[in-house]
Amino acid sequence: MLTRLAFILCLSLFMSASMAASEESSMEESEELAQTVFELERSVAILQLSKASLEDYQVMNEKMARITSLEGRVEFFAVLTFILCIALVALSLQVRHQHKRLQALESSREEANADS
Repeated sequence: MLTRLAFILCLSLFMSASMAASEESSMEESEELAQTVFELERSVAILQLSKASLEDYQVMNEKMARITSLEGRVEFFAVLTFILCIALVALSLQVRHQHKRLQALESSREEANADS
C-alpha cells in the first residue's frame, strides 16, 4: 500500500514537473514567435518605405504638416476654453460678492429707516 502511494506521489511529481517544463517551453516559443512577427512587420515597413517614390514622401510630408497645424489649432482652442472657464468662475465669484454687499447695504438701510 505504501509503495503504491509512493509510486503515485513520484508519478504526480514527475507529471507536474514535465507539465511546468512544457508550459515554459511553450511560453518561450510564443515569445520567440511574437518577436519574429514583429521583426517581419518591421522589415515589411522598411521595404515599403524603400520602394516609396518622391511623390509619396511629399504626400506624407503634407499630411504631417496638416496634422501639426491641426494640433496647433486644437491646443489654441483648448487654452482659450480653459481661460474662458477661469474667467467665468472669477466672474461668478465677483457677482456673488457684489450680491452679498448689496444685501448688507439693504439690511443696514432698513435698520436705519426702522430707527428713524
